[in-house]
Amino acid sequence: MAEYSIQDALKKMLEQSNWKYQYQVTKLRQDWEVLMGKTVAKHTNDLQIREGKLYIYTNVAPLKNELNYSKHLLIEKINQHFGEKFIHDVVIV
Repeated sequence: MAEYSIQDALKKMLEQSNWKYQYQVTKLRQDWEVLMGKTVAKHTNDLQIREGKLYIYTNVAPLKNELNYSKHLLIEKINQHFGEKFIHDVVIV
C-alpha cells in the first residue's frame, strides 16, 4: 500500500476532480493581498478568472495604469505562486 501525506492526497484528489480550478480561483482571491500588497488589495474591487484570463476590477486610474504596465510581471508572479501556468493574460477593468 502506498503512503501519502495529507497534502499529497489532497493535491491528487484536486487534480483528479473538477475542484482544482475552483480551488485555484479561491486561493488567488485569498492570497491577493500577499501577492500584490495591502494598497493594491485595498483598491481592488473584484477579481474574476475566465478561460485563463484574470480580470482585475478597480476604479483607481493610477492603479489601472500601473497594472497595465506590469501585466507580464503579474502573470509570472501568479503562475510562480501556483507552481504552474494558471493565468495567461490580465485584463484591467
